[in-house]
Amino acid sequence: MRRLYWLVALGLALLAAGPAAFAQQALPDALNGEFRGTLSGYGGEADGAFTVTIRKGSGGFSVTWPPRIVAAFEPAGRPGVFKTTEDVHILDGQPVYWARVVDQILIIYSAQIDEHGGYHIDNFTYVPTADGLELEVRQVMTGAAPKFSSGKLTRYGG
Repeated sequence: MRRLYWLVALGLALLAAGPAAFAQQALPDALNGEFRGTLSGYGGEADGAFTVTIRKGSGGFSVTWPPRIVAAFEPAGRPGVFKTTEDVHILDGQPVYWARVVDQILIIYSAQIDEHGGYHIDNFTYVPTADGLELEVRQVMTGAAPKFSSGKLTRYGG
């Protein structure tokens, strides 16, 4: 449990990091586009149809998950690490997002504090394939066993 709190604190510290003088690892072209597919694994709300749009922008990128989640990312001052551009109030229950690019793989993290002070942490790992992305979703919540879901997303649109 202590390790989980340390990981959340580390992630929040990465979000607070300002710009640095060294170069960032850009989003790989293979991750840019619209993708859809099906996730399965634990029978939870992450199972079923899944759609994601990832768009490169000037220096960063944005990610959209229907129906209404949009996160814009910019370099966080460390190679391959990105923070959201929005001002987030995590203690008010708003989710905080950050991302990493490691060897052509995009990992997006989400942390949220629930109304009782507990945590809800997700990470989405996008691995490029010849025709789309492999996706793994991991979820950890206060008082619940970790959950895992995975699937194949195919590129569609532009």
